[in-house]
Amino acid sequence: MSVLTDKAVCPNCKNRNITELHVSGDSKKKSLLESTADIVIGFVMYLPVNFLVLPLFADQIANYEMMGFLQISAIFTAIALVRKFAIRRWFEKMRFGR
Repeated sequence: MSVLTDKAVCPNCKNRNITELHVSGDSKKKSLLESTADIVIGFVMYLPVNFLVLPLFADQIANYEMMGFLQISAIFTAIALVRKFAIRRWFEKMRFGR
């Protein structure tokens, strides 16, 4: 939740002269919808990713090599970061109708 007071400029409003307290909040329902979308999209994305990435590291997994585990974790983390950023931007765009 962000609060802007006198002499502040709201980036989401056309009003450049804010004299009253301006509060913009996130509803619990929208947060739940975004979280659910993120989880469902992540699940659907990772099915083919698992199919493509994990066989490349089969030897490292079988031998319990730490470097292989770190590489797999880095790949999945990068994908998750891009996915989460894209979904967050998508929901913000829908929220402000841009």
